[in-house]
Amino acid sequence: MRPLPPPRSGSSRRVVFDAPSEAFPLGTEEVRAVKAALSALILTLLLVTFEPYQAAFVGPAGSGNLVNQLGYGGLGLVAVLIHVSITPRAVAARLMRPAWVLMALVLLLSSTQSIWPDSSLRAVVFSLAAMLAMTGALCLAPDERAFRFALTVAALGVLGLSYAGIVLMPAAAIHNEALEAQNIGLWRGIYSHKNVAGPVMAVLCFAGLYLVRSGQWATGIVIALLSAFFVLKTGSKTTLGLMPLVAILVSAGRVFGGRRLPVIVLALALGGAGLMTLGTVLSPLLYDLLQWALPGTTYTGRLDLWRFAIHALGPREWTGAGFEAFWSTPAVMQAEPPFGSSWDPRGIVNAHNGYLDLAIALGWPGLAFGLVVLVVLPLRDFVRIGAQGAAVTRVADFFLMVLAFTLLNALLESFLFARGNPVWMTTWLAVAGLHILPKRDGMT
Repeated sequence: MRPLPPPRSGSSRRVVFDAPSEAFPLGTEEVRAVKAALSALILTLLLVTFEPYQAAFVGPAGSGNLVNQLGYGGLGLVAVLIHVSITPRAVAARLMRPAWVLMALVLLLSSTQSIWPDSSLRAVVFSLAAMLAMTGALCLAPDERAFRFALTVAALGVLGLSYAGIVLMPAAAIHNEALEAQNIGLWRGIYSHKNVAGPVMAVLCFAGLYLVRSGQWATGIVIALLSAFFVLKTGSKTTLGLMPLVAILVSAGRVFGGRRLPVIVLALALGGAGLMTLGTVLSPLLYDLLQWALPGTTYTGRLDLWRFAIHALGPREWTGAGFEAFWSTPAVMQAEPPFGSSWDPRGIVNAHNGYLDLAIALGWPGLAFGLVVLVVLPLRDFVRIGAQGAAVTRVADFFLMVLAFTLLNALLESFLFARGNPVWMTTWLAVAGLHILPKRDGMT
């Protein structure tokens, strides 16, 4: 990787994310290079994880693992030092968004609802540490060129290690577990499961498209093609279907409707998809509508799993069962599987629906507030981003693609607020990035 060249005076590519007096202030070239390198390192660690080539899918990344706890905890402390000593005060104040602070408190309080409060509290703390580390990586990049450098290093790191695993360690990088015979032969690269590898590679494909738009044709095309091919080899039909849909949604919306149209279309798509997935187990009318439109649809047995989870949650549906606690409780482990159910919920690690798992952890009110933090506020941030030049536009479009993809994918997979999960890290990258980007005059 070539070192970052100094920005040319008057060059149209020298466009920073924010005003020079606020985010990403320029210093000497040596300081800029160190900041860019540290940003790239943190972003790479968050996407590669501290436990690559995990031999079996054992649940949320970082569950009870000392290496992960030390790794993400250490990155969280580094991020605190970054924000205290490097991040401009205006940007640091922006990171103290009241909704984010309240969301953190809700997550922390959820541990009191867990039958294992210590375990849930530890999970929340390390999830928040990983989120803090991502904001540190974002705020370290002194300008848009440095952000592209960090993103390029992280993408090539993930792709290089994943393809190396396919060639050199196929037993670790390709599914071969007898317990998941349907996945044998599918690629997972450095990740624990194809359902983690697929979404991460989709995000890297969007990163490649962003680099191409930014003028890095060779690197961008290589990253986009390698990522797209890897997605194909994971066999993830959901990811394969969402990738082009999201790219078209954001790109076409931006061309024909500025910033508002893609947000409106995304909100409608997310709402409609939510009604036709989780909504069908809550409303008989929606279920009948789904079966009329797509007879026999069960989302690979997920409907049975969602019904079981909602029934087992029972009287705790308004308070929640605690963060990352429900699926190992006696109510689940000792339950009789529903007759004719497609999945045995005993021993399963999540609901395969991020929104339902958020409701299980925090209750329905917690889910509602989570939707404000993850959907409403980021989409509003995108609309309110000012006309600060082509660089900001490209970055905002990239963040919106990532956000749109992960939010839609969360309807069939669970990763929201999951500690150290690289798919969650890409979601938070988009949420935090959209908030850090500058807003129109008078808008914050």
